[in-house]
Amino acid sequence: MLSIFRSYQRELVCGHCHGLVAWVGLRPFRHPSVKHVTGPAVFPMREHMARAVTRTRLARAMETSRDPLFAGDPELPDAIDRGQRQLDYLGRSMGEPVYELLCGGCGRQYLRSMPHLSRMVRRAPTGRVPLR
Repeated sequence: MLSIFRSYQRELVCGHCHGLVAWVGLRPFRHPSVKHVTGPAVFPMREHMARAVTRTRLARAMETSRDPLFAGDPELPDAIDRGQRQLDYLGRSMGEPVYELLCGGCGRQYLRSMPHLSRMVRRAPTGRVPLR
């Protein structure tokens, strides 16, 4: 049985390269803490700010894909797909603030709300939680 009165300290790892991305600390009656692997605390973005940033990145990637000089870039389809998935995720997160987690190893970006992170952390069988 899962307990809300239990403390959790977990490592968030990249789902692509399995590199360490951040540490999450959940304690009862305190604000959760998310700390990037390089040291600084990660603060949540409000949903409308995250949506604006994601739309800007997606528009930039789509604009770049139309440029004949960069049309053959192998990372462009992934950037466009990632932007669309992030917009879908923000639509499902129901206005919750989200954390933007960046993998230093492969450069992947993850948007996760605290309820989603809490659920992943509490259900993880080990101290390493893969971001997917």
